[in-house]
Order: sequence, then structure tokens, then C-alpha cells
Amino acid sequence: YKPMRLDIYLAGRFTYLSRSRWQKEIKSGKIYVNNIPITIPHYIVYQHYVIEYKRQSTQEPDVDPHFTILYEDDYIIAVNKSGNLPTHPAGKYFHNTLTMLLWNHIGIQCMPLNRLDRETSGVVVLAKSGRIASAFLRYSETIAKTYYAIVIGNCSFTRLTVDTPIGLSQDSRIRKKRAAYAQGQWHAVTHFTVIKRYNGYTLIKAMPQTGRTHQIRVHCEHIGHPIAGDTMYCNRDEDFLHYIQQKGNVERPFKRCALHARMYRLYHPFLQKMIAIKAPLPQDMRTFLLQLESTNGTTNNTAKS
Repeated sequence: YKPMRLDIYLAGRFTYLSRSRWQKEIKSGKIYVNNIPITIPHYIVYQHYVIEYKRQSTQEPDVDPHFTILYEDDYIIAVNKSGNLPTHPAGKYFHNTLTMLLWNHIGIQCMPLNRLDRETSGVVVLAKSGRIASAFLRYSETIAKTYYAIVIGNCSFTRLTVDTPIGLSQDSRIRKKRAAYAQGQWHAVTHFTVIKRYNGYTLIKAMPQTGRTHQIRVHCEHIGHPIAGDTMYCNRDEDFLHYIQQKGNVERPFKRCALHARMYRLYHPFLQKMIAIKAPLPQDMRTFLLQLESTNGTTNNTAKS
């Protein structure tokens, strides 16, 4: 390792905090180098230095730690994660994350090739080393993703392509919220297909052509059919702010964001072929749809796709 600034080393090696957050942790005296507290972010560290992060012990929020292995070879592992599990360490989640649980399970620190939001269930593909991840990412243009979502309202379309850029929301009180509008910073395209209509809800298939943060959720809100249970992209900032204030203890039409990563297709450079990994619709979404069908029935259904 080459000598480098302490904040740069920490941000590059431990990505669950940003560089600015690491700078705050350093200045607050929580970082020790060779048993000496260092409060200068630009302090230079060298190979063989012992760096300790002495943070206050905190209780992580509860998660659903369950995942099932869908595919594994010498290079990658693909799992079907639950709808209440962060993919990787970030913010208040560290141990209660898929990558850490998987590390404990198979003894390998894997790197996600795709990342799902905490409340999104479905396929996550992870490489078993950084070198392997780099090899796969060279073929990122071959990746195709399919999601299933339960959205609010009866969609009038059968198929719809949303080609609207995404940018930071210009009129929201939520700092990290994004929105779809013509002047958005990031080009974004999503293809939607109706699978089945229910009274008040629709099961749709979403195929993102681009890979922007929160893309499907943003585009669903944009077309007037937010995803059931989505507290951020539900056309009302008050709902999300109330959700945060109540620490998640609020009534929702669905107990989480009803979004599921159904299929992930990619080129496998080591096997030299395309592979497709699928995760079945989770039990909570199946149960919700059965309840809708038994109480409300269905309306104007399309053929399943």
C-alpha cells in the first residue's frame, strides 16, 4: 500500500460511511492509529499501521435475515434476499446486512454486482473477490433486470415505456428524494407491462433499461401509480416524514415497498455464456395478491407475461 491520507484510506476501505462522514468521525476522536487518537483527516498512514475505530456501541434495527442461495459457482453467488434486509453496510446497518450475513455463512467477503434497497426483495448477485467483480462489470452492458411490483390503482395501459430523466426532487422536503422531470440530471428509461389488475391495485413487470437510484420507484410515482407500501415515493412527503418520526411503525397498504427483483441476466466471463437467475415472488406479496383477489376480485386482466 502507498502512504495516503487517513480519511481517504477509511472511505476507500470501509465504504459504509462516506469520506465526509469519516472526516467527522476522525475529528471527534474515534479513530486511533497505533493506539494514538488521531483527529486530523489528512494524517498520513502507512502499511502495517494499526487503525482502530472506537465508536459507541449501538443497537442496530431488526431485520429479516433470511436469504436463500439461488446459484453458486467458483466466481459468484446469487441469493434471494428478504424484503427487510440491507444489501451492504450503510448508515445504522452494519452487521444486519446481506454481505455481512453471507460472510459469516460462507466465509468469503463478497462484493454485490447489483444492490437492492432494504425493502426490495429478490435476486442479488455477488462476486467472490474484487478481481472477479471487475471482470463481470466489464460486461455491464449485457445486464438485464426484471422486477415485479404491486402498484396502487388500476393501470390503464397494457405496456408503457417511461423515458423521463431523473434528478433530485426540486420541491420535496426530503433531502435524498428523487423525481422524474425533463430537466433531470440522469437519463432514465423503464419499460412497464401489466401482469394482472385487481380492484385498486395492479401487478406489473418493470424492466429498467438504465440503472438509476430508485428508478422504478420514481417512475411509478411519476405515472401516478406509486408502489404499494412505498413511503417515500407516494406523492406525499408527509407520509415519509411520519414514517421516519414513528421509526417505521405506521400503517401501510403493504408492510414494505412491494417491489421484487424477479430476474437478473448477465454475461459470465469465466464460463463464457449468458446466465439468468430468477427468484420466485415472495410469500408476503403472494399473500397480499390472494387477499385482493378473494376480497375485491380482479378486473380487465391481461395475460400473464
